[in-house]
Amino acid sequence: MGKLSKHKRTSIPVHKLQERTSLGIQIRYFVNFNRHDMRKLGAHRDDHYILILQEYGCSHVNIDFKTIAISGCAVCFILPGQVHYVPESDEAAGWFMAIDSSLVDKSYQQIFEELALHQQILVISPEKVAQLVKCAALLSEMFDDDEQALMPGTVIHSLASAYVGLFAELYKASSPERDKQQLRPEIITSEFRKLVSSQFKTLKNPSQYADTLSLSLSYLNEVVKAVTGFPVSYWIHQEIILEAKRMLYYSDLSVKQIAFSLGYDDHAYFSRLFTKVSGISAVKFRKDYRE
Repeated sequence: MGKLSKHKRTSIPVHKLQERTSLGIQIRYFVNFNRHDMRKLGAHRDDHYILILQEYGCSHVNIDFKTIAISGCAVCFILPGQVHYVPESDEAAGWFMAIDSSLVDKSYQQIFEELALHQQILVISPEKVAQLVKCAALLSEMFDDDEQALMPGTVIHSLASAYVGLFAELYKASSPERDKQQLRPEIITSEFRKLVSSQFKTLKNPSQYADTLSLSLSYLNEVVKAVTGFPVSYWIHQEIILEAKRMLYYSDLSVKQIAFSLGYDDHAYFSRLFTKVSGISAVKFRKDYRE
């Protein structure tokens, strides 16, 4: 990874969609990613969803320390809060959409969240691309060159929801076939994962999550491990350490300051936890990834 700017930073930049549009939607056609613009944007978080439809070419996106290649006909999504940047592209073209979380149906959000750990890029057929392109182009025509709406917001939001739905259904269809009736263990695991992502700074103990979900710890552990292959503590630690990695790389806060911001008064304990989970110390992680 490239070196950060020498300008001292204490937090990861968050780009807010409401600062760019009052409608909660932006959609643009792109041919290649302008490298100057990409460098200027740098690594950042968004407070909204990003959906990318690539019609052809090859590009790369780095999401939470994983660089993923997007080749040919493919789709990609980025969740609110995920740190990302686009390092390069080679004659790629397609559609980019930014959409406010409140406009993304809860069922679609669940599909994206469940796949975020292992399948944010999906190769699709030219026929599926053509279907998405029609919807994206129609949505784009509802704005003028200055991105001002030419149609009522309700119409734009309805079509945008359909576009997001097409994305979500592609990902859903690519996942292993499940029971049409979602099993209780999957529902519990989904609720647990959502709780961890929103409360990891304050809730550290597995029993706290079990209490919040009104379940016994042994049952919650059994269910989560059966569905994901890992126990409750694993997911709590993964969320905490991922956030710590983001802060180590994208800010100049000390390890002690990061530990405190993540809810740890004992920074020595936090340092040991980081090393145990990552297999590398926090100091070495920062040094290795910034060089």
